[in-house]
Amino acid sequence: MSAPVRRLLPLLALCVLLVAPLEAQKRRAVRSPGPVTPPAGNCHTFTFVRAGLKATYLTTQASGNANFVVTYIFDNATQTKTTQVTTTQIGTSEAETLIDSEVVGNLRGIKHINVKASQTVPVLGKITIETDIGFVPTLTAGPSAGWCVGNTWTVPPVTETITTKGSPVPIPPQIITTIGSVGEVLAVGETISVPAGSFTTVKHRGALLSGTSVQTAITWTSMQHNIVVRQDTLDAGGNVTSTTNLTALQ
Repeated sequence: MSAPVRRLLPLLALCVLLVAPLEAQKRRAVRSPGPVTPPAGNCHTFTFVRAGLKATYLTTQASGNANFVVTYIFDNATQTKTTQVTTTQIGTSEAETLIDSEVVGNLRGIKHINVKASQTVPVLGKITIETDIGFVPTLTAGPSAGWCVGNTWTVPPVTETITTKGSPVPIPPQIITTIGSVGEVLAVGETISVPAGSFTTVKHRGALLSGTSVQTAITWTSMQHNIVVRQDTLDAGGNVTSTTNLTALQ
């Protein structure tokens, strides 16, 4: 694989890994072994993200920091479309992401993600790579309504098919089986302060699926805006390996 392509692919991966958690808070849906039964207590149901909302993030991690600007084009029960600008020490890329989701029972999930990312690189000029990711069954995210303290849900294994187009060097389709995990709502109404301000949030523990490995993430989602304001990714020992904070909101 050429050096320009190697420089572009990590940026594409960062777009996918950030956008999936951002959208999947309310969408990772659902072939669950059984229905979710919310316990009595403090609950919240999210609305959709308003069109035009622009969220800026900073991710800090040992491998290097990354800045993300995510703009919501539209968000509804079955689709979410965003644009992203991602800046790392490698360079800057632009992307457009479309996420298809569905509701099964009390759960939501992602059926399909399409990301078109572009970057200008030496010699080759502007390169656009389209990555298409399908999940069978749907990738579980959490409740479709009624995020309640103590609520848990199962994230069953799925088959993830990744197809890449537009690379100067052909990339064969990848078929990956993910590992199952469990999600849990830890708090509803928790106030957290980040560089963008103070937000009242739903806090939950879930999984970030990457290849055949599962990383645990603690996520705080704004109850007013339905976007992530902070996310900590943990290793198997419970140590924080990366932190993403909302730095600006428009």
